[in-house]
Amino acid sequence: MELKLVLPDIDKTFTSKIPFKSAVPNRKILRSYSDVEYIVGFMPGGIATHAGNGKLFEWKERAGPFSIGGLIVPIEDGLEMKNFHFCFPNVEKGTDCITVNPKVTRLNLVQWFGSEIVRMNYRRSNGQLEIISISRETLIKRLANILDGSHTSLGKNSDFSNKFDEPIKFLMDFKCGGCPIPYYLLLKVAQDIVEFAPRLIEGLGETCNDKL
Repeated sequence: MELKLVLPDIDKTFTSKIPFKSAVPNRKILRSYSDVEYIVGFMPGGIATHAGNGKLFEWKERAGPFSIGGLIVPIEDGLEMKNFHFCFPNVEKGTDCITVNPKVTRLNLVQWFGSEIVRMNYRRSNGQLEIISISRETLIKRLANILDGSHTSLGKNSDFSNKFDEPIKFLMDFKCGGCPIPYYLLLKVAQDIVEFAPRLIEGLGETCNDKL
């Protein structure tokens, strides 16, 4: 992750080109969800996987009405996901789905790592709802910590448990096709890097050759 700080110093292409896409919920629609617990995430272009057990959604159920779903398309031996949501309790009938008409923006590499990949209106242990916007960078780092992985940047900070850990652990309870939702989010991050980074690297190669 520290490469996002180093690469722009090597070549300005990493901040001047904007091949990456990111999406956030529609602000007007979000107003109807201010009093409910929700999770919403977008994967522009979609992500396909052949992993899974065929079950659509699994989660630790709660008493009361709720909604859970997403734009998910079955493919041969797998599925493709473009967005997902969970709302508890459910909002009133006639309310637009929280995934409708998202705002999509194009970003450079640095902006994209720091942009939102999932948003939660998370209920803390004190019963209060708190908006949690989780960036790609945060998701990668905190998942590494939660799953007992190591991350070099954490060595500089004694805060090994922060406000994102509980919401991300909660997110891990939701599964699609037998795989936790963060699996799809990380897979989409990896896919976008594989798809778009070569264009940046090609430009970097040309720059390096010019300097030799």
